[in-house]
Amino acid sequence: MKKLFRPCQLFFIAIIIVFVTPSFGQDNKATKGPVFDDFGPVYSIENTDFPLDTTQQFKAIFDVAKKQTDPSIQNSIISSLHRYYNMHVRSGVPPENIHLAFVLHGGSTKDALSSATYKEKYKVENPNKELIESLAEMGVGIYICGQSMSSRGYKKEDLLPQVKVGLSAMTVLTVYQMNNFALIKF
Repeated sequence: MKKLFRPCQLFFIAIIIVFVTPSFGQDNKATKGPVFDDFGPVYSIENTDFPLDTTQQFKAIFDVAKKQTDPSIQNSIISSLHRYYNMHVRSGVPPENIHLAFVLHGGSTKDALSSATYKEKYKVENPNKELIESLAEMGVGIYICGQSMSSRGYKKEDLLPQVKVGLSAMTVLTVYQMNNFALIKF
């Protein structure tokens, strides 16, 4: 029977496994900032093959229909807007060149509820309140589908003050896209 490796080869393989392997992937961890220090962790990516024109205006509308089944967990799609800001500003895009909006509809309409309404309905604080407040401070357009809101029995008074009511999610998405906002749907 032929041996695959000699003892000295095994020694060098062991050295490689012990000292080189642990370093793979550990230098690049998702971190927050520079725009949002509490939300939106992203990875720094070096030497991309897709060029990023940092002088360009970045305009996007996020279609948020996904809901969390556990009412105590934040909607990760809303937090994607924090990630969008953090990753682009970290890569050199000035914050004033980023223009974002999102519309909640379907199951995600609950995420727009005021603290009192949310707690009354779900017995916990609205975990999306801080997400929505921090995005509003950046000038993000925050909308709820009036059709979804009405079908669930919510009124405008039931919403966080930063949330604006649209006729429908379809209307908000259409108008934003007609104004050159890219649609982002997960």
